[in-house]
Amino acid sequence: MVETGLEVFLESPDVYGAVGLLATVASQTSEGVTALRALRDFGINVTAVFAPEHGYFGVGSAGEHIADEVLGNLPLYSLYGEKRAPSLEVLRGLNTLLIDLQDVGVRWYTFLATILYTLRACQEVGVPVLLLDRPNPLGGVVVEGLRANKDFFSIVAPAPVPVRYGLTLGEAILFLNEAIGAQVDVIPMRGWRREMLYSETGLLWSATSPAMPDPITALVYSGTCLLEGLNISEGRGTALPFMQVGAPFVESEALAEIMNGLGLAGVTFRPCWFMPSAGKYVGQRCGGVRFFVTDPSNYLGFASGLHLIAALRAMYPSEVTFLQQDGRYWFDLLTGSSYLRSAFEQGQTVAEMLEVCNEEARAFQAASAPFWLYE
Repeated sequence: MVETGLEVFLESPDVYGAVGLLATVASQTSEGVTALRALRDFGINVTAVFAPEHGYFGVGSAGEHIADEVLGNLPLYSLYGEKRAPSLEVLRGLNTLLIDLQDVGVRWYTFLATILYTLRACQEVGVPVLLLDRPNPLGGVVVEGLRANKDFFSIVAPAPVPVRYGLTLGEAILFLNEAIGAQVDVIPMRGWRREMLYSETGLLWSATSPAMPDPITALVYSGTCLLEGLNISEGRGTALPFMQVGAPFVESEALAEIMNGLGLAGVTFRPCWFMPSAGKYVGQRCGGVRFFVTDPSNYLGFASGLHLIAALRAMYPSEVTFLQQDGRYWFDLLTGSSYLRSAFEQGQTVAEMLEVCNEEARAFQAASAPFWLYE
């Protein structure tokens, strides 16, 4: 079984004084003890807790602003509300900031951005950061998508990183901290290898947010989250967020036939119908497809997402549209560039788009490899 950075750290905890903790209840030991409780049981003086999007308890909806609160006798500071990083005043009262977050290995999941914003704040006040590493549930071999362009940086694209970045958070932070210069150390895991998916770690998954109930959802999310940028439901407000997608105008069986006809590795599509209770098309019956991942090691989520969009646009050229928000295309912010949206609009093939994406992915992998902690 893989031993997380938290468990390795607790064998000989070496922090003193007032300690801050950026974590959620999904940050647990292999026995199901939360990081906060485990640290306090070892006598570590945690004086402040910080929480990313969805809140410390992981129950906030996507994009919901979370307020600060008190957790027992501890202040619990939200980093997805009025502030996106710890206040400098609070940080000045700490000797060390510990970070223990279970990420999903996808750039637009906002935990990566929250950590980067936190690193910048810690660098400003000189507070050292110790990150307790955890598995990338999608493994460390496959990289997909474009590196985000700085003109499109946002909380879903906070750095020049591809969508599926193939690093643990520890590796990603060591790589990205080169441009920040914070005092950062990482406690690596024991027993994790790059080819491991989460199901091979021996660890049990704890939902990191309401729409991320299991690691297979994270894998499919690396492509179906693209639909947030279109007038297609990504399955929010249903029992299978990101695993089933569609819209009221979609003919389920026809779409499933087209998607299966592509012969994409590691996935089968089935027609489905659903009625969202939240998100797009609330109370409307939607037709679409459900993803069944048959071979996770060979499944390319981001590529599948592009193929799905191409199929929908071919079937419904006048209905399927890219959504704008505050004068910008959300699809561009997700992909970190205007290239893919423009490529769709100009009639490029998915193969042509993937050639560009794969070149970017290879360049990122080569640049980040010196920061690998695991073989």
